[in-house]
Amino acid sequence: MVAWLASMGMPVRRVASRRVTFLPRRRWTYRFKYARTCDAVIAVSDSIRQWAIRCGLPTSKIELIPDGIDIPPGLPSTAARANARARWGFGESEFLIGHLGAFTPEKGQEVALGALQLLRERLPQARLLLAGEGPTLRDAEISQRCKALGGLVRLCGEIQNLAEFFPALDLFVMPSKSEGLGSSALMAMSYGLPVVASLVGGLPEVVEEARTGWLIEPSSPAALAQAILAAAGDRARLRQLGLNGRERARQFSVDIMVERTEALYCRLLF
Repeated sequence: MVAWLASMGMPVRRVASRRVTFLPRRRWTYRFKYARTCDAVIAVSDSIRQWAIRCGLPTSKIELIPDGIDIPPGLPSTAARANARARWGFGESEFLIGHLGAFTPEKGQEVALGALQLLRERLPQARLLLAGEGPTLRDAEISQRCKALGGLVRLCGEIQNLAEFFPALDLFVMPSKSEGLGSSALMAMSYGLPVVASLVGGLPEVVEEARTGWLIEPSSPAALAQAILAAAGDRARLRQLGLNGRERARQFSVDIMVERTEALYCRLLF
């Protein structure tokens, strides 16, 4: 809106990106903001595209361009895996489950903690690495659950170098309650990790059931625990799903995103 007001009367084209899935309380403001003030709206997933249509945006103005990620040149070596696990205080005997994302209510870290609690007896070697910062990290519920699980959980803080985190893992989980696309899942897949993700937002467009991981109902620690058990019970299949995931992640490379974005700009200009 500010950009529209600042550029009124100027020979410019305006493009907005939509990355979140929640519907505004007043849909007319959404229609005005995007349909009237923008020449095009980039939706990072088909889920967001459908939400935009429900809010009244004309389909001709919506361009589906998923966010892109940098693809590592190769899979982590055995040495890189060992070093990354040692960095967090673990060896090869543990089954490391990871999550990376902001600590906000929609990311579902408490679901992951609930699943780990359910797995204490059935999968005693399971360990959970939670990476990220945010407001819910200070919530009493999160703090109490982490304390109750003791050494089974490691809070990793903000990760600057992904190569120090993803190679340590056996499995990546994304039990989100809302998700525009799921870039963290894509990044995990690019490192050859299978993913367990919620059936929400754009995640089913990223994770392919039984090919790159598991899709589960949201807000269900039991469903997440069951998927983790299935993953830990078949290491050969786990490796194959990870390889499939890396190939899938290549379809979301930053180069493809840039190419599609440039093509959109050219269409608007010429």
